[in-house]
This record gives sequence, C-alpha cells and structure tokens, in this order.
Amino acid sequence: MQPRTILFGAVDRHNFGDLLLAHCAAAGLAGREPVFAGLAARDLRPWGGHRVQALADVIAMHGDEPAELVHVGGEILTTTAWEAAVMLQAPDEARRAISRFGRDPAGQRAWASQCLGTPRALPYVLGPPELPPAWTSRFVAAGGVAADRLPAEAMGELETALRAADAVSVRDRGTQAALARRGVRAELQPDPAAWTRGLFGGRIAERLAGGLLAGQRRRQPRWLALQLAAAWGDDAALARVARAAAVEARARRAGIVLFCAGLAPWHDDPEVLQRLSSQIARLVPGIPAEIFPSADVFDLCALLAGASSYLGTSLHGWIVAASFGVPARCLVEGGTAKAAAYADTWSGAPGSGWIAFGDLPQCDDA
Repeated sequence: MQPRTILFGAVDRHNFGDLLLAHCAAAGLAGREPVFAGLAARDLRPWGGHRVQALADVIAMHGDEPAELVHVGGEILTTTAWEAAVMLQAPDEARRAISRFGRDPAGQRAWASQCLGTPRALPYVLGPPELPPAWTSRFVAAGGVAADRLPAEAMGELETALRAADAVSVRDRGTQAALARRGVRAELQPDPAAWTRGLFGGRIAERLAGGLLAGQRRRQPRWLALQLAAAWGDDAALARVARAAAVEARARRAGIVLFCAGLAPWHDDPEVLQRLSSQIARLVPGIPAEIFPSADVFDLCALLAGASSYLGTSLHGWIVAASFGVPARCLVEGGTAKAAAYADTWSGAPGSGWIAFGDLPQCDDA
C-alpha cells in the first residue's frame, strides 16, 4: 500500500494560482486520492477548488501512518504567519486585525499564532520537529524571492525544513540563488501551472465554448484580460493602468475584460476593479470594457486561454496565459518582484514578460 499523499499549501483561501496549483498537484497522482491540507479547514469548491482540511487535524488523524507531505508551491517559502493569518480572514475581520496590529510586530505574532494554532514563523513550511516522524516531505516549484530578507528565526525554520525534505525544487533563479547562499541546494522547475494547457486543455475548451465565455465571445470576440491587485488601487495608479491597458487593447483591436484573481484579503478587491473599469470608461470611452462575473478557477483559465493578451499583477495569470500562447505581461513594482523573477527565469529576454509601475504611461488628467 502506497503512503498517503497530503497536498499542503495555501489552498485554503481564494487565490487563482493556489486553487490551480492544487489541481495541478492532484493531476500528477495517477488517480490516487490525496488529502488537501491548509492552515484552516475551508470548502473552496464553490470556486472550483477543493474541500481542504486543517493540517493540524490531518496530523492528528494520520500522523502515525506513513505519508508524503507535498508542499504544492506558490510563494510559500517566505509567507509569514501574520500574512497567512490575515489572508484567511473574512474581509471585515482582516481590516480589524490590520487596524489593531498593523504597527505592532509582537501583537501580530501573538495574534497569528492564536489564529493558526502554530507558533511557526513560516506556517506553510513544515519540517522537524512538527513533521511527524513517519512522514516524508518535498517541495515542488516553491517560490521565495524574499528569502534573503527573512529574520533569523524564520530562516532557521526554512533551512531545517528544506534540509529534512526528500526533494526541493524552486520556480525561479532568484529563490534558487538565495537558498544556495545558505548552503541549500534546490532544483529549478517551472511552476506547475505552466502545464495548464496540457493538463486541463479539454476542460478549459469546454468552458470557453459554453456558459459565461460563450456570451463573452458574442459580445467581444477579442479581449484583453486585465487584472489588478488591490494594492494598486489609488486613483493615480488606476489611471496609469487604464492607459496601458487601452494602448494594448487598441494594438490588439480588442475590448477589455477585467477579472478578480483572488478574493482573499491582500489580493484583489472588486471595488478596485470597478474603479479601474470606471477609469477606462472615462479616459478611453471608445474601448468596450466589462467585469467578468466569475471567480471560478477554470472559468478564469478559459478567460485567459481565449484572450488576445493578458496584463495584470497576478503571476499565475501570466503563467496560464503563456501556457496557451497568449501574449502576456505582468505588472510589477520593480525587477525584484516575484513575477519579474519568474518571468525572467523562463521567458527568455530579461524584462520581456513584465512592466514596472514606473514605466507605465503618465496620466496628467488622473
């Protein structure tokens, strides 16, 4: 009997990439049924995700049995307890926590530990002594471009977990180099979502041919898929993104379809998306723009697969678009951002897969 497979990661909250990574990991198990584990028990099936169990409960149930824990990827190597705890809250609860503890590091740690039920500084990284002795672990195409900036406690946790793992791969050269400086060897491997077309092409084609996407194709046969994180939500930034999107859409003779890649706190915000849509209508009224109504992971894959191009802050938006041969650029704060690091690793010429905020067109009328 094969050991139980536990797929562990940030699959416990709504984010396009994390939901898709869980599907990618499960697709490689040759029909074996895995356990999906996160930091909290959640049911993400309404958005095309999985029913997820809390890791603590999985350890309590199966800790004495042989099992393989697979860290399924994403930027998990540097996600702090504070960040993880906030992103697992409902929006109002997240705002209250940020208001109360935003400038109180000690309070952040205590609150996060209570919320998550673990004192780990990097809660999506599991190694000794919390990894059950009967379990093995491996890391698959994990990200951690900020690893060099981790505090000593967090770096100690990370090194311990990585050295105890049977295999470690990372998804970008920046993370690989940061770990190498600590004496940790990691293989370089593309993010599993790079194989979205090969793994789920038929399923995505069905979505593209029917339902929401059929109506979309009737209204706008060609579209730029546009996404933006809530952190870019000030009026000046929205105006510059609107201008950049308009330039791209005109070049492609396309309309614009805006979408939310993540509903969890510190991801996207429907209100910001609505304001961006309003900016597009104000600045470039001749270009049709609408907001895509679904946040289902495979609806979003279909939207990207059928697009003329993609522009957005979501790295997995870029990865999925590229897997279907759709021209794509990520919006980043600068060249050290995770999306820039990934695109520069896999897209050929450095800088060809992303554009920095400072390089977006200025808008005097913003």
